[in-house]
Amino acid sequence: MELLAWTLIALGALATAACAVHLTRRRRRDASCLARSIHRIAPALLAAGLLPTPALIADGMPAAAWGLWGALTIAAALVYASADTLRDIPAPRAASRPRSRP
Repeated sequence: MELLAWTLIALGALATAACAVHLTRRRRRDASCLARSIHRIAPALLAAGLLPTPALIADGMPAAAWGLWGALTIAAALVYASADTLRDIPAPRAASRPRSRP
């Protein structure tokens, strides 16, 4: 059970990092589709934070595993919160060219 807990924690960290990269790239390319991406990624972030919990509770896991799980859960929440904040910020407008005077 200990191996399962560590594996789920590692997979959760990998999933959180992948979601963060995906949302960051989505923001750069097309900010209007960011809302749809956030709703697609939210279940993955939730699973990354919650899946290791039963394995942690079932076995007497060391404090390092609990600490890493807590950091992973906070990181998943921060990824979601930052993407939700970026969704509300308007996209930068193109710089207007100065008019030349005759």
